[in-house]
Amino acid sequence: MQLSNDLQQSSPPQMAEKSRPPARVIAIIPAHNEEIGIAQTIDSLRRQTQSPDRILVAADNCTDGTVDIAKAMGVEVLETWENTAKKAGALNQALATVLPCLQPSDVVLMMDADSRLNHDFVAAGMAYFKHWPMRGGISGSYVAADHPSNVALLQKIEYTQGLRTVHRRAGRIHVLSGAATMFTVEALRKVADMRGSNVIPGEKGLVYDECSLTEDYELTVALKRVGFDPRCAIDCVVVTDVMPTWHEWMIQRLRWQRGTLETLFTYGFVEHTRKAWAVQTWTYFRTIIPLLTLMTWVYALTFEGVAFYPIWLLAIPVFMLDQLLATWNAGPKARIYATLIVPLWVYETYQSVVYWKALRLALQGGEKEWLT
Repeated sequence: MQLSNDLQQSSPPQMAEKSRPPARVIAIIPAHNEEIGIAQTIDSLRRQTQSPDRILVAADNCTDGTVDIAKAMGVEVLETWENTAKKAGALNQALATVLPCLQPSDVVLMMDADSRLNHDFVAAGMAYFKHWPMRGGISGSYVAADHPSNVALLQKIEYTQGLRTVHRRAGRIHVLSGAATMFTVEALRKVADMRGSNVIPGEKGLVYDECSLTEDYELTVALKRVGFDPRCAIDCVVVTDVMPTWHEWMIQRLRWQRGTLETLFTYGFVEHTRKAWAVQTWTYFRTIIPLLTLMTWVYALTFEGVAFYPIWLLAIPVFMLDQLLATWNAGPKARIYATLIVPLWVYETYQSVVYWKALRLALQGGEKEWLT
């Protein structure tokens, strides 16, 4: 296994003490009614070249066969009690049982119950931590699972293009993927210790902020605030399910965007959120560019003469080629969709509507609703 170039160039290796015992890996899978995919998720952990030392399913208010399937596969199952904080609450309860008996150099792998890891995910992640322990968190490179619906294909294109950008930025990420991320125990404990301070909001002693709609993004900001430099690893691949319908996609994205905005509102404009604020500003400005363009054309056609220069048509094949290359790894059908441009334009337009609705909800405040 080779470490990716982006992390090799980041910082000098730090040698572990010879007397230190090998780091252990504990896998935690939060699950709410995941009987359809939980077996495949556990199986992907069992097939690792470096198997986790312990697998724990945090079954949160399950009313289906999730618990029975997990127990039948021989893994530990923690059934949450009085949890009203959804995924964040389930993870906090699981972490409360495992963190006290771990060493700072041990690693906790948190992964969704609808995700599957490539066979050397754990080994690759441990290699990164061995050389760069101050990463604190190593996110998997998320790949969308295949699904026959059009909206699923558009998500696959989105994930592929987004991951290409992340890898070009040396693995620097906006959020440690909830699909699968490895954390050092040292990093998780430091976040828990600093919660409730002027550095990290929330309840002291908890790793995850149970008030956040996007607990994975909030934890990413928290890790950066306490001095860690989390990255995405190109050779830690995780395949994750996507939303199969437009309605499910909409409520998922509404939660993601509202949670991101509320996290930024909570932390404010501080050192580790300034880039995120800039990204959000550009995101919202970009949503109104088509409207501004339309208004410009209407004005020009109404009050001024418009000259057509055919040379500008050359930009179209250049843009189509760029979309083709950016989507290449998503497969033949995705390449066609991306090259046609129109399907992605429709997708982004729909996403713009979700962004503005999320902004309205974030500004209004009030009771938070877990949307998916």
